[in-house]
Amino acid sequence: MTSEPLTTASRLVARGLVAGYLRGVDILRGVSVEAPRGQVRCVLGPNGTGKSTLLKVLFGFLPPRDGEIRLDGQPLRSVGAHEMGRHRVVYLPQRPSIFPYLSVEVNLRLGAWRYRGERRRVDELVSRACEQFPVLRDRRRQPAGTLSGGQQRQLEIARSLMHDPAVLLIDEPTAGVEPRVAAVIYETIKSLAAQGKAVLLVDQNIKRALEIADYVYVMRTGTVLSEGSREVFGDDTKALVSRWLYPSGNA
Repeated sequence: MTSEPLTTASRLVARGLVAGYLRGVDILRGVSVEAPRGQVRCVLGPNGTGKSTLLKVLFGFLPPRDGEIRLDGQPLRSVGAHEMGRHRVVYLPQRPSIFPYLSVEVNLRLGAWRYRGERRRVDELVSRACEQFPVLRDRRRQPAGTLSGGQQRQLEIARSLMHDPAVLLIDEPTAGVEPRVAAVIYETIKSLAAQGKAVLLVDQNIKRALEIADYVYVMRTGTVLSEGSREVFGDDTKALVSRWLYPSGNA
């Protein structure tokens, strides 16, 4: 399977990333991915293969030892995580990142921190988020920690949208979430791409990820084992799992 040529016309491009947490131990070993406008790109693979590490490197939490990262053609490798907001890049980690003792509404307002001082604008953003996620509207005054896991995930997504991101890096958006709520989350992710945003999604829910993906990267042991459009991979999830467990084809 041939890889797609990387282009600087895409929102986010990474080439040859090498990174790890300990000196001399590389988790990523030459990973190249791309997140174009208007697409959902999924990174699939077994646990421990470097998928979440890839997102942390792209967001600036972990500096790469080698390789390059570009956003709209401009170098991004030296930009730290605290600066990503002004570049309109957001990261949704796998573990909950809400403020549990603050209300749903305050959590949303914190997502609009860059617009502090613009009360009317922030009010409009909060209203828009509540329209998009009715469950948040109904619970906007209650502590965020009292929400269910799926509702908290919706809050995280809504909060990330408060400053109109161009690129979303999303890690396991429906882990531990009931199927009904998971369906809402996947539809939301799909709609974000339809709005022209670039989405790079790490997921273990292979079937649902393939349903919304435009392009798929399969990782194994810190490298991209194969990649291609959703049509190339099809909907045979068993065959896909077999491919990354037995890359030589000797299943």
